[in-house]
Amino acid sequence: MKRRHRSDELFSEINIVPFTDVCLVLLIIFMITANFIATGTAMSIELPEASTAVAQDQLQAVVFITATGQVYLNSRPVRPQELPGLLEDEAEANPELIVVVSADRKVPYEKVVAVLDAVRLAGVEYLALAAEIPEAEGR
Repeated sequence: MKRRHRSDELFSEINIVPFTDVCLVLLIIFMITANFIATGTAMSIELPEASTAVAQDQLQAVVFITATGQVYLNSRPVRPQELPGLLEDEAEANPELIVVVSADRKVPYEKVVAVLDAVRLAGVEYLALAAEIPEAEGR
């Protein structure tokens, strides 16, 4: 009786480990790309310069006003009439909530005042206006 060696048998299984590795890498690439696409559509704001501007390190909530007049709360588009309702709960939960209004330099003053009024109606005590810190000359 002749014995077959194990090496003579046919290998009939498919190795899916490389396929799984490629799928996981593609999944990670798509997840990272989707994140950039979601945040890449963010608004473009050109802030006015102020020589007395100070860098703020504890931002809690940011209200953006684009050059076209669109208002965003933490990069989510909102109407100015919705701001008091959206900020009211945050202001009650955190009495030291700082809301930074970041308006493009081309926005009409009336639009900025309407947003400031809406933020104050929410009961926010601490309000700041964003400005660009000018670069020092001679650097």
